[in-house]
Amino acid sequence: MRDPARIIPSQVAAAFQAAGLGAIGTAGVPPHSDPGSPDADARARGRDHLELAVALARDCGMTQINGILYGPLGRAAGPVSDDTIQRSADTLHHVAEIAETSGIRLCIELVNRYETALLNTVESGLTYLADAGHANLHLHLDTFHMSIEEADVPSAVLRALPRLGYFELDQSHRGRLDQGSLDLAAMSAPLVAAGYDGLVGVEAFARSRLADDHANALAIWRNHFDDADGFACNAMDMIRNIFGRRPVA
Repeated sequence: MRDPARIIPSQVAAAFQAAGLGAIGTAGVPPHSDPGSPDADARARGRDHLELAVALARDCGMTQINGILYGPLGRAAGPVSDDTIQRSADTLHHVAEIAETSGIRLCIELVNRYETALLNTVESGLTYLADAGHANLHLHLDTFHMSIEEADVPSAVLRALPRLGYFELDQSHRGRLDQGSLDLAAMSAPLVAAGYDGLVGVEAFARSRLADDHANALAIWRNHFDDADGFACNAMDMIRNIFGRRPVA
């Protein structure tokens, strides 16, 4: 939900209903809107943007919002203070309360050091959830980011399991899941062994399918795939092979 002004919730809801699909959303905070900022106005803008995302998600029929909800996306100039993290956690507690009344779960995505200085590892994510102190906040894990930040990915996945709300398969080059250096089955194994039955998603990028500013922010310089339908079918096959799931009739 990068451009709220362009979203017409009734049309989004109708499209998903017509396709027989459920819907979840992703969100972040725009420039100069920081839930953890020491500046009260910037912090309020971050809070207001997240509240708007919750309202849009509700009206679109979504049940969950994932993403970097806790601060701005982009390479930081330096480490962040404990006070910044606590202010962000306090803001997310407030937003999580509003989201819960709307029937929407919030999942904070842990991303690598080049995209944020706030939350990079499962350990930092769990500490943040404890600081926020709200049961409607969960973790969103992405195998691409975990491969950069975690010393032991399977152990980190298992540690996150009690608060895991979304597990995302993402290859080393952020393209097709069956091409790349990451062993996604091995990274998923702790969840399979534990009987995880939550949401499993996929992320991949082709520059031609992104707005320029979005592609630039994520350093997507080339097209990792051309056939979107073929990519989706391959990804669904991989999820079924790893997790033993079959499509819902």
